[in-house]
Amino acid sequence: MPLDVRFEKVFDVPDPGDYYNDVCYGGDVVSDRLLPALRARYTVLQADQEDWGWFIWLRDGRVRLAIDIYCEDRARGAFRLRLTSSVKKWLLWDRVVDTPELDRLRELVERELADWSPSSSPSP
Repeated sequence: MPLDVRFEKVFDVPDPGDYYNDVCYGGDVVSDRLLPALRARYTVLQADQEDWGWFIWLRDGRVRLAIDIYCEDRARGAFRLRLTSSVKKWLLWDRVVDTPELDRLRELVERELADWSPSSSPSP
């Protein structure tokens, strides 16, 4: 089951014109904030922008983890991060499951955001 982490923080972005849409706004700043701690713990596969927001794909052993970053309100600096874990089913990564690795990822993300934004909070 995916986990949501929400937080609010208003910050400057490098170039507001670089975003595909409002959902993508600031996702690179959030991603850049998390990546050093993630790289210290996980194999980072990819981090980039899509039309639905930003993503970070990670691997922890045989478990694939994802962080999807969405801006919900630019003016308030409201963001939602959706965390998921998946395992291989046959030859494809298609089985989203709760794993201990997902719980550890959530703890790391919450810790990094708490240091940066006092309003971070987990949501089931």
